[in-house]
Amino acid sequence: MTYNVNPELQQPIRDMMREFVPKEIEPLGLKHDREPDAFAHDIFQKLAKKGLVGFVMPKEYGGQGRKKIEYATMIEELAYFDPPSSLLSAVSQLAVDPIMNFGTDEQKQKWIPKSATGELIPAFALTERNAGSDAANQQLTFKEDGDHYIVNGEKIFIMHGDVCNFAVTFGKLASDTSERPKVSALIVPADAEGFKGFTLQNKMGMRYATTGRIEYHDVKVPKENFLGQPGKGFKMAMLTLDGARIGIAAQSTGIAQRALDEAIKYAKERVAFGAPIAKLQAIQWMIADMATKVEAARLMTYKAAQLQDAGESINLAASQAKLFASEAANFCTDRCMQIHSGYGYIGEFSIAEKLYRDQRVTEIYEGTSEVQRLVIANNMIRR
Repeated sequence: MTYNVNPELQQPIRDMMREFVPKEIEPLGLKHDREPDAFAHDIFQKLAKKGLVGFVMPKEYGGQGRKKIEYATMIEELAYFDPPSSLLSAVSQLAVDPIMNFGTDEQKQKWIPKSATGELIPAFALTERNAGSDAANQQLTFKEDGDHYIVNGEKIFIMHGDVCNFAVTFGKLASDTSERPKVSALIVPADAEGFKGFTLQNKMGMRYATTGRIEYHDVKVPKENFLGQPGKGFKMAMLTLDGARIGIAAQSTGIAQRALDEAIKYAKERVAFGAPIAKLQAIQWMIADMATKVEAARLMTYKAAQLQDAGESINLAASQAKLFASEAANFCTDRCMQIHSGYGYIGEFSIAEKLYRDQRVTEIYEGTSEVQRLVIANNMIRR
C-alpha cells in the first residue's frame, strides 16, 4: 500500500485513479506514443470530463477546488500509469494559475471556466531561445497602440503551444528601453491574426503531450487582456513555477514508483543461473536503492504540497522536491532498464523503454536541475 500523509484525502483519489486510468487512458497513451507527434485530443477530453484538468481550479470557476496534496496524489497516479497524461492535466493548471492569482474578475470569468472543462486549451508562454533558465531576458515585445497592444516575438518549448486556444504570454513593454527591461504578461488569444503555433517534432518522450513554438506577428490584443501590474511578470512567472514544480515532483514520483514495480516484477520472473535474478545481490541492491529514493521523493513532494495548502512559502521545498524526485526518477528508470537488460531496451517487450524516455524531461522543464540547485543554495545562503 502506498504511504499517504492524509489517507482521508489521498486514498479515495488513488482508488479512483487506479480504476479509471488503466482502463481509459493507459491503452490510448501507448497507442499515441507510437504515432507521429500530435496532441491527443481524445485523452485530453477524457481527463477533462473526469474533472482532472480543472482539478484544483476553484469551484466557482468550474473546477473541483481540490487541495494541493490531492493534486499531487492525482498527478502521481496519472504518471504511474501514463506520464504524458499527467502533463495534459498539469499544463492547463500551469497556464491558468497566473490568471487565478493575478487576473481581474472579468479575466477569471472569461478564461478559467472553459479551461477547467477542457473546452479551451491554455498555454504558459514564457521560454524563448535566449530566455530559458534566464527567464527575465525576454525579447518578445508589447507595443501600445490605442486600446490595444501589438505583440511581436517568438516563444519556444511551450507545452501545448501548438494547439492552445490562448497563451499567457510573457514579454517586455516596448516603451521600456532600459538595458534589462522588466517583464509583463498578456493573455493572447490563439485565433488573433498573426498568432501561429507549430508542433516541435521528434520529441524523445511525452510525445502526445505536444510541445510547440509560437510566432507572434503584429498580434493585436485588447488592453483588457493585460495581466497583473506592468513590470511584475517575472515575479508572477516564478510564483507560478514554484507551484508547478510540485506537480513535476509528483509526476517524477509516479514514474519512479512504476519503474521500481516493473523492476521487481521482472526480477522475480527472470531466471538466470538456475534461480530468479531477484536472488542476486547485485539486483537486490539496485532495488533497495530505488525503493529508498522513491520513498524520499514522495515524502518531499507531499511536504511541499502541504506547505502550499497551508499558505506557506514553497520556494525552497518545491525546488528540493522537484530536484530530488526528478533525479530519483532518472535513477529508477535507468536501473529498471538495466534489470530488464535487452528486454528493457526494446519497447516491444516492456514499459521500461517508454518510462526511460518520458522521465528525462522532468529534469529539464519548469527549471532544470541546475536551476533548482541555484534556488536551493540561494535560500540557504540568505538564512
